[in-house]
Amino acid sequence: MKPGGRYPRRSRIVSNILIVAGSLLCAYVGGSYARMYIHQRELLQEWEESSAQTKNLTKLSIPKIRLENIVLEGASQHSLLLGPAHLSASAIPGTMGNVVIAGHRDTFFRHIHRLRYGDDIYVLKSGKRFHYVVSSRRIVEPTDLSVLKGTKGGELTLITCYPTHAIGPAPRRLIVVAKLVSGT
Repeated sequence: MKPGGRYPRRSRIVSNILIVAGSLLCAYVGGSYARMYIHQRELLQEWEESSAQTKNLTKLSIPKIRLENIVLEGASQHSLLLGPAHLSASAIPGTMGNVVIAGHRDTFFRHIHRLRYGDDIYVLKSGKRFHYVVSSRRIVEPTDLSVLKGTKGGELTLITCYPTHAIGPAPRRLIVVAKLVSGT
């Protein structure tokens, strides 16, 4: 085909369509991330203004990875887009039993893979601060529901997808378990 023929023009049209589609997808993802972080910032501001006590919000704080987020109640696709979420069927944060909080590996829980034995985790709820210390971490299959089982003592279980830096669906789950050491 000679230069300027029919096929090079089609190639340019297809290229331009792909560039526009890619740009739209990037804008959508960027907008989604901005929305979730803005929502978390608003919740944290609400927390700071002390209305958290009246709304019964829960704050998760992990100093080692500089995580400070409001935990949403009920883990659903929507709530997990806006922050870490407490699995409603698990113990209430700060009480005895297994408190289970899930978060996406590419947003709010992207650094929990750095947590190791002895690291501190704090849960703040209803004017009380509960101190947990990491006691174990493991990788499990998504079908392993043993991580959701209740416990007699105070325990906090954080769940995210694994591998944490994978692109696309992650086939396994990273589980970080912390024991309650004090509550004030």
